[in-house]
Amino acid sequence: MGGPSDDEIAIWGLGLIGYTLAGELARTGRRCLIMDIDEERVARLNSGEMPFTHLPKLPYTYAAETRSGMLRATTEDELLLTADHPVHILCIPTEAQGSIDDGTLGHVVKRIANGARARPLHVVVESTIAPAWIDSVIHPAFQEAGLEHRTDYHLGSSPRRDWLTERGRTMASIPKIIGGDSPEITALMRKLYEPICGEIHEAPDAKHAALVKVIENYFRYRDILLANELVTMLPGYDVSSVLRMASTKWNMQEYHPSLGIGGYCVPLAKDYLAAEPGLEGLAEELDSTEERLFSEARRALRKHGRFGTVAVLGVAYAPEMKIHARSPGVRLARELAKDGVTVRVHDPLYSDDEITRITGCAPLRFPDGLAECDSVVLVTPHEPYRAIDREALLAGLSQATCVVDNLGTWAGRAFPEHVRYVEVGGPGYISGPVTLS
Repeated sequence: MGGPSDDEIAIWGLGLIGYTLAGELARTGRRCLIMDIDEERVARLNSGEMPFTHLPKLPYTYAAETRSGMLRATTEDELLLTADHPVHILCIPTEAQGSIDDGTLGHVVKRIANGARARPLHVVVESTIAPAWIDSVIHPAFQEAGLEHRTDYHLGSSPRRDWLTERGRTMASIPKIIGGDSPEITALMRKLYEPICGEIHEAPDAKHAALVKVIENYFRYRDILLANELVTMLPGYDVSSVLRMASTKWNMQEYHPSLGIGGYCVPLAKDYLAAEPGLEGLAEELDSTEERLFSEARRALRKHGRFGTVAVLGVAYAPEMKIHARSPGVRLARELAKDGVTVRVHDPLYSDDEITRITGCAPLRFPDGLAECDSVVLVTPHEPYRAIDREALLAGLSQATCVVDNLGTWAGRAFPEHVRYVEVGGPGYISGPVTLS
């Protein structure tokens, strides 16, 4: 049997992280076995297909690697616990029902600690985790199984940085962070990742590497909150335009005011950070701020037109991503319906049945169905919304009094006089219609 860098890699989790990591490793000649409880995903991968359909087209589907036997998947975790699987990479979910959750992490680590026969074990965490979980979840599981740290098992962290929503970026082009608790696992991670990542930065240890991802997301979370706070502080200004122009400076990133923060990691960054000792009150404090700012943003849109029958465009939280976790469009639709508004919802990625089940509202046919609505709220800038031609859009707005644009997708378009166009964060968005001098 070869060393840990020569054996088949055991990867836990067949989501985006596990799939793309295993695929890229397989492309460099590393055999990978992925374990997941989703039988359909496993079957799809083993047949050479992409295991899920909710994400944009990936650069590779890794069908050739599957056919060659370099990449395979299973629902039987015993196959990953054999003596010839000393390297385990965790790409598992660490969130559940909108909250951070260490349950799956604890289950998988205990399964490895109690069942894996290889010694020493090399465990790398790619999932986003609270750094504190390393001491509260991971090490206790191994210690309870009688394994000694840095002798029977070595621990590393290399949190995945997302790239799908950034065009032109790939796993190879984004710098990789690694951090290990021993020279052995640090060297192993470097050998694993160097063929697939163009630039590697080494953190002092696993906890510091895990913290990098949390802090990156926390900065983004606070900046999005700040963008919305500026709107309430400066109601007479076109804050969205100011932020857009400010972003032309080389060290300024653009953050747009919005109706909410959707997705997984970023909205929960404060919760991962609050798991650190002494920061327990951080999440509660920021939850209160977030609720106040985004609730005010959603309430304010009704100042700009009639809201009898409203079209909400966008269920997914990001364009071309069939993911609606914490989606501002979903929450908006539900809140308006609760207030007695007739809500029609459209998203090109979701079926009519899915829209009804997720939002509780009737689906809308786009763009023809817009003609039945007196207001339109464009939440998610999907390609069909960005690309709609002027004639089709104007025909759909025949009865509309206003268009509220969450992220400025239709900014610069000419609208008829009977339609008020307002961008979230634009002039008078919070206070109501104003005339700019």
